[in-house]
Amino acid sequence: MFIFTAKLNKKKIILGAAAVVALVLTAGVAVRLAGDVAAMGAWGSSADAAGSGEEAEEAVSTLALTNNERIAYLEACGWEVDENSCVIQEVIIPSDFDETYQNYAELQAKQGFDLEKLKGKRVKQITYTVTNYPEEGDIIAELLVYRGNIVAGDICSMKTDGGFTRGLMDHPEQAEADTDDAADSTNDDGEESNK
Repeated sequence: MFIFTAKLNKKKIILGAAAVVALVLTAGVAVRLAGDVAAMGAWGSSADAAGSGEEAEEAVSTLALTNNERIAYLEACGWEVDENSCVIQEVIIPSDFDETYQNYAELQAKQGFDLEKLKGKRVKQITYTVTNYPEEGDIIAELLVYRGNIVAGDICSMKTDGGFTRGLMDHPEQAEADTDDAADSTNDDGEESNK
């Protein structure tokens, strides 16, 4: 049988406990920082967030830790929002997508977001009232945020009849201009103009 004895005083015990606490806190911060850096690499590609290179004129950060960062992202997409209308709630992305959620995932894929990677994950759903939408009504901007980065987003109408959900870069004026251009090219190619 071995007996170990040590003579400790209160000062040594306090210093030892403080060293252990500091070590645990440092390890916790390092793990959190590593997770955030990994998330930024996986989710923070600004080209992915803004859509294809043709749609994105300049790089936009998907970092969304603060209200100002989220509003700056929406402004870069062309939307003005009421910052006081911010509502944050936690939601879980379904593990299995039904038809409705599959359509939503396809809309997000067109914008460069991949919801398949987030199946079953808890994310923050952050909504703002859009103030510069051309039509009247309750129009909101919705962002999904995972580990401090925007991983999905849309503009939608809260109307129960005639509502819609569209991508963040899908502006109604742009859709009308595209329709007008298509009509003009059909008229030029298919029929003679009556002048």
